[in-house]
Amino acid sequence: MMRKGSGIVMVLSLLLTIACSTATCPMDTVVTCNYDFFDADGNTSVLYDTLTVTIAKPTTFYIYTKEGKKDSVSRTRITALVDSGYTETVKKLKVDTTLVNNLANGGSMKVPMSYYASVDTLVLHYKKILLPDTMYVFHEGYTHVETPECGSYRFHNLKEIKTTDRCIDRVEIINPKVNYEKEFNVKIYFNTLPE
Repeated sequence: MMRKGSGIVMVLSLLLTIACSTATCPMDTVVTCNYDFFDADGNTSVLYDTLTVTIAKPTTFYIYTKEGKKDSVSRTRITALVDSGYTETVKKLKVDTTLVNNLANGGSMKVPMSYYASVDTLVLHYKKILLPDTMYVFHEGYTHVETPECGSYRFHNLKEIKTTDRCIDRVEIINPKVNYEKEFNVKIYFNTLPE
């Protein structure tokens, strides 16, 4: 015969056992390289401009042509068009992808990194300055597994950063480990901060 209180104890024990065996996965797992802005003298600074950051990614396009018919362009191969007499031409083009859009008066930015490329080419477009800066971020990616229940993540080690010098004085890697911990990785020192 079971007492009333012992049923509650059994349920609570079961819930505690389940809770203890469940993996504690991180809640925010977005992996970004975190940049902090400074003036040329090393003082924390705000970029009094609007900044947009793009990356040129190679993309494959399939172009289908047939005399007397309208051309067709696709990012995926369409075998039905080839089978119906269209000529297929494959082109690799670089397409700009916006990573940071119109950051106004910012003091920092977070930028995702390429999963498999070893160099990310970031183009920093300023609203008040005509020519953009380009940053070449060299990194090595690797798979990180917290626990099997949480899945895997793509972390990176920063190796080197090269940049043009239109507005950027220099860059400094302060934490080469890019992960989901949200620590700053790179200091950008601007020599020109438009007001």
